[in-house]
Amino acid sequence: MVSKPNVSSWRYITVGNSYKNAFNYDRKKESHLMKNSEWGAVAYLTQSQYGRNGHEITINNSSSFITGNAGNSVSASQAAGTTNAYNTQKGVLASTTGNIYGVYDLSGGAFEMVTSYISNGNTNLSTYGGTMIAKTTADMEGYQTLSTKYVTVYPYNNTGDGHANNYTNYKNLGYGYGDAILETSSNSGNSTSWHGDYLYFPCLGNPFVVRGSYCADTSNAGIFYFSSFSGGIDDRVFSFRVVLAGV
Repeated sequence: MVSKPNVSSWRYITVGNSYKNAFNYDRKKESHLMKNSEWGAVAYLTQSQYGRNGHEITINNSSSFITGNAGNSVSASQAAGTTNAYNTQKGVLASTTGNIYGVYDLSGGAFEMVTSYISNGNTNLSTYGGTMIAKTTADMEGYQTLSTKYVTVYPYNNTGDGHANNYTNYKNLGYGYGDAILETSSNSGNSTSWHGDYLYFPCLGNPFVVRGSYCADTSNAGIFYFSSFSGGIDDRVFSFRVVLAGV
């Protein structure tokens, strides 16, 4: 694995294999696939005076999935190739700090997988999750006991495993604040997150979490975007980000 600007991102990989690759990258530095709470931490810093001070970052609108690319606005339509490179005057507006030293590709580009799921017992958990999965059995209490150092397990509604019911159940339980979900949105299935970003809570055959959205999602994409997917290799394309925690 590498992390470089101006290249096409690594896609067409399951969430389990992205977790495995990230975990094995550098154990001395505690490498791992980005956690949802870590995404939340970066999102809040971006929103704060130490980042963009409330200004939304520009979307990566590259349908070629070029890293570090920036469109001409926060909701630019997708376009092939590079619109504005990461080190140009407009390109740095896709950074969390507004300069080349920030974090790129948090809005648009490719969907980003993070280490979070609901333990609703769906077969996609074991099919695509690999060693990331602590438990696949449907269990309302599993999320409270089975989250690990690198993986967060969220609750689901066992009486109605739908995105709206799961979101409401999650919010009523008051569990998981700090991940830039509950504090930044009002309901699932609408553009109710900060900056008008879209929110869709995991359910049924889409038990895994993705953040940021992708190049064609215009105003719905952003650092407070939250959605779900099967965990498999999807034609909408998903990528991933490695965190080094032991530096």
